[in-house]
Parts: sequence; C-alpha cells; structure tokens
Amino acid sequence: MKPLKLSMSAFGPYKEKEVIDFTKLHEHGIFVVSGSTGAGKTTIFDAITFALYDAGSGEDREKSLFLRSDFAEQTMDTEVELIFEVRSRIYRIWRKFGHDGASAKRVFYDITDGKEVPAVEKFQVKLVQSKIEELIGLTQSQFNQIVMLPQGEFQKLLTSESKHKEEIFRKIFKTERFTKMVELLKDKKKLAENMYDQAKMQQDQTIYEIKNRLPERESELFAMINGDAINMYQVESALAVEEQHYVSLSAELNSRYEALKNDLKQQNELYGEQKILNDRIEKFKQRQIQLAQLKQQEAHFEEQAKQIELAVKASQIMPLERDYERAKTQLTTAKELLMRATTDQTNAGELLLHASKSYEAQQQQQPLLATYAKTISQLEQLLPIYRSIDEIKLAVSNLEGDKRKVEKLFNELTAEQQILLERKTHQQVLIKQLEDDIVPYQKTFEEHVQYVQKIHNIKEVIQLTNSVQTLQDDVSQKQQVANTAQQRVKQVEQQIRHNQAAFIASALIAGEACPVCGSVDHPVVHNQQTATVEEHVADELRKNADIAMQQYYEVKSKLDMELGNLQLKQTHLDEQQVTTDALLQYEQTTSELAQALQKMKQQQAQLVTEKQMNEELMTKLDALQTRIEKGRTYVTNVNTQLAQEQGKLEQSEKSMLPQFTTVQQVDAALQEEQLKYESLKGEIDRATQHLQQAQLNEKTCAVNFEHAKQREMDQLQEESKAKSDYLLALENANFIDEASYKKSILVLEVQQQMRQEIEQFRQKMHTIAVQIAEDSAQLAGKESVNLTAWEQQMNELNDQFEKLYADFKQAESYVEQCRSTKIRLQKVATEIEQFKGKLIQVEQIYDVIRGQNEAKISFERFAQIGYLEKVTHAANERLRILSNGQYFLKSTGRKEGNAQSGLSIDVFDSNTGQTRDVKTLSGGEKFNASLALALGMADVIQSVQGSVHIDTMFIDEGFGTLDEESLRKAIDILIDLQQTGRLIGVISHVAELKAAMPAILQVQKLKEGHSRTEIIIK
Repeated sequence: MKPLKLSMSAFGPYKEKEVIDFTKLHEHGIFVVSGSTGAGKTTIFDAITFALYDAGSGEDREKSLFLRSDFAEQTMDTEVELIFEVRSRIYRIWRKFGHDGASAKRVFYDITDGKEVPAVEKFQVKLVQSKIEELIGLTQSQFNQIVMLPQGEFQKLLTSESKHKEEIFRKIFKTERFTKMVELLKDKKKLAENMYDQAKMQQDQTIYEIKNRLPERESELFAMINGDAINMYQVESALAVEEQHYVSLSAELNSRYEALKNDLKQQNELYGEQKILNDRIEKFKQRQIQLAQLKQQEAHFEEQAKQIELAVKASQIMPLERDYERAKTQLTTAKELLMRATTDQTNAGELLLHASKSYEAQQQQQPLLATYAKTISQLEQLLPIYRSIDEIKLAVSNLEGDKRKVEKLFNELTAEQQILLERKTHQQVLIKQLEDDIVPYQKTFEEHVQYVQKIHNIKEVIQLTNSVQTLQDDVSQKQQVANTAQQRVKQVEQQIRHNQAAFIASALIAGEACPVCGSVDHPVVHNQQTATVEEHVADELRKNADIAMQQYYEVKSKLDMELGNLQLKQTHLDEQQVTTDALLQYEQTTSELAQALQKMKQQQAQLVTEKQMNEELMTKLDALQTRIEKGRTYVTNVNTQLAQEQGKLEQSEKSMLPQFTTVQQVDAALQEEQLKYESLKGEIDRATQHLQQAQLNEKTCAVNFEHAKQREMDQLQEESKAKSDYLLALENANFIDEASYKKSILVLEVQQQMRQEIEQFRQKMHTIAVQIAEDSAQLAGKESVNLTAWEQQMNELNDQFEKLYADFKQAESYVEQCRSTKIRLQKVATEIEQFKGKLIQVEQIYDVIRGQNEAKISFERFAQIGYLEKVTHAANERLRILSNGQYFLKSTGRKEGNAQSGLSIDVFDSNTGQTRDVKTLSGGEKFNASLALALGMADVIQSVQGSVHIDTMFIDEGFGTLDEESLRKAIDILIDLQQTGRLIGVISHVAELKAAMPAILQVQKLKEGHSRTEIIIK
C-alpha cells in the first residue's frame, strides 16, 4: 500500500479541510515530518490508519472520538479521504464518523481509467474492512507493527514479557487458531469425561437395579451387592449362578403346571356336559309353561284380526270423506269472497266521485303557477348581484385588518433590527479583545514546554544522583561481602592443601622417593594438625564467592552506567545554564505559565463561542432584513388592493333595488315564492294522481265481483257431487251409519303393528310346540343334577392353576432379568474401557497442546517461537549494521516466573561475550533494536504471506536517542529500504535527520491553535 493523496476535515488539530499530496515527493521516497510538539504530526498517521481501518494508529488513539477536531465548527463533519495504490491499482476510500448523534458513513472505490467503480457490493463496515485486509494483506495489528510504527509502541515487541508478545504475535501471525484447538480439545476432553462418567453411572445403576429386578434371597449375588466392595467379574459369575437357580425353579413349576392343566381339562369337560343337560331340562319345562300361556291369548289375537279387516274397508272410504270436507270448505270461502267483492265495488264508486270533484277544484288554480315562476326568475337574477356586493365588502374589511397588522409587524421588525445591530457592535468589540488576548499563546506554550523540559532534566539529575549514592553504598557492601567470601575460600583451600600435605607426609618412608618432589631424603616432615574439610562445603563456598563477585560486578556495572548518565545529564544542564537549586523557581514559573495557558485556552473556547454567536447574529440580521423588505412590499400591495376593492364596491351599490338592502332579504323573498309555487304544484299533481287511482280501482273491483260470483256457483256444484259419492261408499261398505265408520278407522302404523304382533304370536306358538315335541323324545328318562359342590371344586383347581402359572412366568422373567443384566453389564464394561482409553488419549493431547508438558510451552507458543526466530534472524541483518556488529538478538527460552515462556528476547554483546536482557540496553540501543525488529517483522510477513508487499513505512519519533554515528547508520538503512521502492516517512525533531532528508512534510501550528501542512522539496 502506497498513499497518493490524503484529505482531512475537522480531524485532530486540522480545523478545516487539509490535503497532503504525496505525489509531490516525486522520486523522493523518503521524507521527514517536522513540526512543533502538538502540531499534529502523528495525526497524519492516525488519518491514514483511520481511513483504512476505522481506528487511530496507537492503543491510546484508536477511538475515533479522540480524533474529532476541537477547533472545527459544530456543523462541520469529521471526514478523511485517502487515495492509495496497491499493486499498480488505485483506490479511493472515504470515511466520516458521526458526532452529535449522526451516523458514521464510508465509501470505497476502485479507480480504473479515471472512472470510479464500487470496490465492494455494499459500503458496509464488515465488507469494507474485509476488502481492505484482502488488498493490503495486513490486519490493523499487523499494519501498526510493520507499516505504521506509532510513537513509543513499536518497542513493545522488543521489551514486553512473553505473554504480551504472545498477544502481539497472535494478532500479527493469526495464531489464535491454535488457541481454538485448545478450546476444541477442552470440549472433547469434557465430552469424554462425561461419557466415561455416564458409563460408570450406568454400570452402578445396573447393579443397583438388580435388587428391584430380582427378589432378594440368601445367595452369593445379594451377599456381594450388599457388601462394601463390588467386583464386576464376581457379579457376572454370581448372576450366572442366580440364573441357573431360576432355570431349575422354572422347569419344576412348569412340570406341576402341565399336570394340573390336564386334570383341570378333564374336569371341565365332564362339568360342561352335565351343565348342558341341566340347561336343556330347565328350558323344556319353561316351554311347556309358555305354550299354555300362549293358548290363553289365542282368542284376543283373533279379535284383533277382525278389527284390521274393518279398518281396511274404512281406509278405502277416507279419500272420499276428505274430498267432501274440502268441497264444503271451498264453498264457504267462495261465499265470503263474493260478499267482500260486493262491498269493495260500492266503496270504489264513492271514492271515484270524491276524486273527480277535488281534481276539478285544483284545475281552477293552474294560472297562479305562471305568476309564481316569473317572480322567482326575477329574484334569482338579483341574488348574484347582492352576493357579489357582500363579497366585496368582506374583502375591503379583511384588507383593512391586514393593513393594520402589517404596519404593526413592520414597526416591530424595525425595532428588533436596531437591537440586533447594537448587539453586533458589542460582540465585535469582544471578539477583537479576545483575539488580542490569545496572541501570545504560542510563545507562552513554547516557554511552558521549555520549563517543563528543564524541570524534567533537573529531576532526572536528582534521581540519578540519589541512584548513584545508593549504588555506591551497595557496591561498597557487595565488595566487602565478595572479599569476605574470597578470603573464606582461600582459607578453606589452604586447609585442603595442608591436609593433602599431611596425608602425603604420613606416608613418607626414609630412602623412598617423595611422590611430589622425588627426593629420597626427608629432612623435614609436615606435622601440623589437620582439620576435616568436606569437598561439597568447599564447592558451596566457591559457588557463593562466585555469586557474590558476580553481584558486585553487576552493581558496579550499573553504577558506572548511572555515573555516565549522570555526567551526561549534568553536562546538558550546564550547557543550558540550569542548576538543581532553581527547581522550585522553575516549578513556580511552570505553574504560572500553565495557568496562563489554561486561561488562554478558555479564552480560545470563548472566542470560538463568540464567533459562532456572531455568525448566528449575522444570520439573524440577514433574515430580519429580508423579512423587513418583504413587509414593506406587502404593505404597498395591501394598500393597492384596498383601493381597487373600494372602487368595485361603489360601482356595485348603484345596481341595488330600494326594497332590498341585503342579500339575505333577496334570498328570503326568493325562498317564499319558491315555497308557494312548489306547494300549489304539489296539490294539483296529487289531485290528478288520486283521480287516476280511483278510476283504476273502480274497474278492478267490478272485475273481482264477477269472478267471485262465478266461483260461488262452481263450488256449489262440486260440494253436491262430493257428498253423493261419500254416502254411496258408506252404503256399499255395509257401515250402518257414519259413527260406525269413524269407529273402525285405524292409523296405518297401528294396523301394521297389530299384524306383526299376530304373526309373531302365531310363529312363536308354532316354534314352541315343535321344540317341546323334539325335547320329549330326547330327554326321556334323564334328570338334572345339583352342580354347586362340583363348581366349588373346579374353582379351587382354577386358583391352584393360576398361581402355578404366575409362579412359572415370574421364574421365567427372573431368568430373563439375569440374562439381560449380564448383557448390559458386559456392554457397559466394554464402553467404560473404550471411553477410558479415549479420555486418556484426549487428556494427553490436551495437556501437550495447552502447555502442561515438560517444556511448559503451549502449541501456539511453540508456533510463535518459530516465527520469533525468523524475525530475530531477519532483524540481526540490520542490527549488525546499526551496532557495528556489537549486538545480536536471540530468541531464548528464558524462564519468566511460573508463566509460560519461550518468547523471551535477549541480546548477545560480542564485546563482553555475554547474553543479557534487552531491557538493559540504552535508549538509543533499544531504538535500533526495535527498528531492526520491525524491519525483520516486515520481511518475515512478506515471506510468510506471499500476497503481501510492503511499499510504505512510517516511523514516529525515537531518533533523538541516537548518537551521530548511530543516526547516520539508521538513515542509511532507511535509504536502502527506500531504494527498493518503499515510501518512508519519519517523524522527528532531530536537526541532522531533517538535513539528511531530501523532502520535508512541514506541520505548522497557527496562533489560533489549529494546524496546516506543506511539502518542501530541497
């Protein structure tokens, strides 16, 4: 990724829109960003990171809330636009984060042949973020570690503990997948534990359920279950014994059950035969009784047969009777209709006479209708004229009211304008005064920074002085301890030598060669007393002496380093002509300057507020002036319209009649004439309708009378014929009179029921007679027997049979329970072994992956160690140049307390031949090591992720800690990187660095507090 153009609006110290065109650098691919403290140099890096990743460049600058400019107008949005190049393709991304409740927005385009095409389907946060990471090949964490190196943060990788490096490497190299493996294995282990525990519980439950499945008895199985310890194999063996017991019991019960079953079968057959015979004898006796009873009812059913025969004859006469009754009813109805028709005809004649008289009277009023119509027409022509006059009067009244309102409003607006003009004059005076008051802000700010730096330097000297004094005391103490330890070692070693000499002397023999000097003469023999000295005691003393001496040298080295730093800091103070005694004076001056700055900041805030209020006041004045002009125009228009309407009113009033002064009088007269016309016309129409209706009604009644008269004659003939037919039928059916006929009538359902009863009686009597004849022959000489005792014996046998059957089935079920329990126990035992083996396997892998192993290193940490070794190897290529071959970074497994280690970085010092912690490096040495590590990180990421090509690098501060030679080498390293095609930007106050760079991005802080930028090409 290479930036081409950056635009910032209301971003950080940049009040309005600020554009930085990186293409102006031309072939100068390396430049320095220069400016005073707080001017907004780092904000440029924040803007690039915000445009790409929607966050700032450092941990304390990530939240977009802190990137909003304090100088920007409230109505101005905070926006960042970046045009950048990736692999010869150009893209434009624009972001705006909301403030005051507004929502954030973003766009992302691919620019091809000068045309913009959306780079994503929708401008959603996730889609844009994913596309950016895909194009650049780096996440935000990777970008901030190898492209955008924020102030004070890119050294974290060098000096942090292993657990912090692990978080950095996890984000950069995406090793969180290994952590997910640990979580996955943890879940698998938990699942395996649950399955193993469930299998154990199932085994215990199966053994416990034996008591519920089998009856408890004195046996090996229940003795074992009720005991304290249960052995699975013994339980299975005891279950087999229990199963055999119930197999034998089942066979015995089955034998007894079959014998009793055969005996019970024979008894049931004999009992059944005798019971059938008893039932037949009992039924034979009952049929004889039934037959006697049926013979007594025979006369009754013969009488019913005769009644049915008469009812059949009566049913044939019933239709003739119904016709006769219907004819009589219709004759009566015809007579009634004739009477009503006669009355209706008489009434219709009277109504016709009355309607004719009324019609003739209304015809005489017909001429009045024409008179009313003419008057109505004249009034209708007058009505619009009077209405128009009323409308003109209303318009004149409204215009007069509008005129009074407008004149009043115009006067009020003029007064308000005068008040606003006075406020404007007062506010402009206040703004001028505030601008004059904050003019010395920049000078005061720089003085404050200088005094703060002096105070910092003085406190450093004081702190170093105290540290040197403490170290001098510590050196003296540790030197004394080391000398004492060395003296003690010398004494012990001398005693050992004396002991060895005494031992050799005790073995010397005159005339034999000495094993030390070879002499055969021994004039003097060592005879001092020896003291026993254990070898491990001597070793322990030597070890303690070495430790004491090492501690002395370590403290002495720290003292020399602190003395050097103190001398350097003191020289710096002397050059500035600053003494430690002036600390209180400087602090007081700093406090006064801080108060002055705080007051100026408040005045700046007030100035911004006053300017906003002034702009609002100007806006109000402009709006008010516009309203005044509109009001003046409106007054003129109202006066013109009023004069026009008054002229119309005078002209219209000349056409008014003397009898009518208002439109209401004309309208009332019109309504009165219309009412008279409608009333007369209605009466004439109603008289005509009544006459027509009376004529029609009279004709209808005459026709109805003739029809009713004819119908009466027809019904008399029909009634006479129906009566003759009915009486003839009674005579032919031999009914004495109509009463005997009525008595013989039976409903058809009753007749059918009586026939069924007669048929059933005859059938039943025949069937019983036949059955009695058959049983008389078959039951001759046979008698019934009492079965009570026999039934009691059979019930006892049945009870024994059912009990034996239940016992037999229960014994069989116990056999099945024993077998199924054995199968379940065997199955559970197999599952327990399988689950146990799987659990052990998963636990071992889980412990290894999460770092519970001999090396105390997790699988993720192991993978990160590999990356760290590659990074340090690549970093040493630059560090060798930056340190003149003195320092080399080493990835070590140095322990860091009880936590996981493996990501420690030590530095090998070729001058001393020793390896030490990177934290012991000086500030400049740490910067060189961190820079080399960041460059090495970039190399490794490009090699690991082939799609990543790092075209840009920005470094924020750190060069001020380098000496002249180290600075020159660092510049050479950066120039070499730039020659490979990278764009290198460096934030620095170092004058040598500015002089060495071919281009400068100058950030200038204005007296109002906000900043602007300028690219300077040398």
